[in-house]
Amino acid sequence: MHILITGASGLVGRSLIYALEQRDYRISTLSTSNHSNPVSARIKTHYWSPSKGVLDAKALDGVDVIISLAGAKINQRWTKKNKKAIFDSRVNGTRLIQNALKNNPDHSVSHFISASAVGLYPSAFDKTYNENETKVADSFTGEVVAAWEQQVQAIAPWVRHISIIRIGLVLARSGGALIPLATPASFGLGAWFGSGKQWQSWIHIQDLVHLFIFAIDHPGTYNAVSPNPVTQKQLVKSISSEYKMPQWLPGIPAFLIKLAMGEMASILCDSIRVSSAHVQEQGFSFFFPIIQEALEDLLPLNSKK
Repeated sequence: MHILITGASGLVGRSLIYALEQRDYRISTLSTSNHSNPVSARIKTHYWSPSKGVLDAKALDGVDVIISLAGAKINQRWTKKNKKAIFDSRVNGTRLIQNALKNNPDHSVSHFISASAVGLYPSAFDKTYNENETKVADSFTGEVVAAWEQQVQAIAPWVRHISIIRIGLVLARSGGALIPLATPASFGLGAWFGSGKQWQSWIHIQDLVHLFIFAIDHPGTYNAVSPNPVTQKQLVKSISSEYKMPQWLPGIPAFLIKLAMGEMASILCDSIRVSSAHVQEQGFSFFFPIIQEALEDLLPLNSKK
């Protein structure tokens, strides 16, 4: 099977490529750089530029599945310019692939798998969301993810299957949300944001990668989160405990976070509790369903284990 990946140089992309190579999949990538593949010299790279509407016509040759991970990073200050880049990189990039499929009626792509985010769901302390939820967060993240998924669904006429993977808080040793949380905790300076009661729907990078691979043969819309979400206070305390360090600092007041980060503070203060029951019902099993097990595997950050 030949898989074309966008966003291959990111945290999830690098881990996914490694896992796919272990399974002998044929892999190629789309990159905004004309240089050789940043992940592996063995992988063929095709040039694309969503901002310019350019995509190498040969990129779809022999491709069976497209996995779309591309998108400007969300954890940057939400200036007008950055918000446009965050939105356009996801929506316009997906639209560019749609047009490439539409204009190449002889393509062999049967399945389009797209990353998404649990930021689609409204913030709530007393609700658990599943994939059938129709309410969308009244926020910038809600706006972006809703438009992104709508554009993904627009590809349906040109492929047999569409899959959407709504990703939660990714825990990994080499990137994602764990580094800024674990680094101060390793010195006994761990602190949660706001009340600390907000739900964090998290997932270990290894489980996320395997969920993408699972979706290849089991198309659908899935919440990519562990079966056991935790509050942010529980997460910070668990990280401190893993380092055998005291957790004595109070939470950082929400108004200070908003003062420092502006609108982007919602990423830290929103409460989104999400269920993974649907993907488990389809036969998916988590390697790290419990936060303590995930942290034992990932910490300390500089470990080679």
